[in-house]
Amino acid sequence: MHKWFSEDMKKTKKHLNRILSLFLVMVCMTLCAACGRQTDPALDPDTFMIYYTNQAADDIQFKEQEIKDADKIEQVELIQMLLDIMFTQDEEDTTYYTVKPDTVELEGIIVKDGLVTLDFNSAYLRMTNVREIIFRASVVLTLIQVPNVTGVAFTVDSTPITNSNGDIIGIMTADTFVNVLLNEEGMLKQETDLTIYFADESGEKLIPVEYRFTIDNSNSSMEEYILSRLLEGPAQGEAGRTIAPGVPLISVATTDHICYVNFGKEFLNQEQPVSDELMIYSIVNSLCQLTYVHSVFFMVDGATDVVLHGSMDLSAPIVRDNSYIK
Repeated sequence: MHKWFSEDMKKTKKHLNRILSLFLVMVCMTLCAACGRQTDPALDPDTFMIYYTNQAADDIQFKEQEIKDADKIEQVELIQMLLDIMFTQDEEDTTYYTVKPDTVELEGIIVKDGLVTLDFNSAYLRMTNVREIIFRASVVLTLIQVPNVTGVAFTVDSTPITNSNGDIIGIMTADTFVNVLLNEEGMLKQETDLTIYFADESGEKLIPVEYRFTIDNSNSSMEEYILSRLLEGPAQGEAGRTIAPGVPLISVATTDHICYVNFGKEFLNQEQPVSDELMIYSIVNSLCQLTYVHSVFFMVDGATDVVLHGSMDLSAPIVRDNSYIK
């Protein structure tokens, strides 16, 4: 028996469809609500967390900074103050280093409707992969604390920045970097082990296969990485695939602890080597190992009323089920 969310989905269907529409239009990013202060609410309203790097520029660090009467300072002025603080290196400080390389210059700031757009010179594009991720994460996590700032975007010479695949990165929030800040101390962890579930020899149970996720400049999410491995299939002799070859993944993103997975139409009529249930739970159990993913919602070409092979209803979020694991 499938374990669905207990809420009456009929009552929430209209609301869910509205969320999914926004999710698709905004390429899954602007639904990550980040209004207001992102620091500990117990902190003084004049206290901000300023993000830095270490001497090797391969880690993220932060410390508190008091800005007196911050609530009385104009938004743009406060943003500029925070950037000036984090971009200025204290020559006597051997613990906290500015994330900004000397050659990278901030050319302009535009603030409109809660969105902060920062324009940098072309030297930005010459940063190493890890340094660039640290730079983006540190700036966004610092600025998102400013009241009424809901997102941050970067441009270089007025052109939106892209990842290694040429895709525009777009609006970033604190949730954008949930896969980057993995340590309890909030430090950057460049690698982490992930468990991905494939079929055993009988094709009736799931077995875990360990993979090492490494951050690169494409900053692909762990959700995307997990799905790409499932679609690719395991190494020969390691386990059995659960998804038929050639099924395209259109998009994947997580919001409000629900991971929305949007496959191409080939997903519906695929001839996978295992049962529908085992295939679905190889995906669900693999994704739900992530602490911020509590359930998985399946879509096909953006449609939400998904029925697999005409019989398995996927129109509600699905939670992890360990009974399928050997």
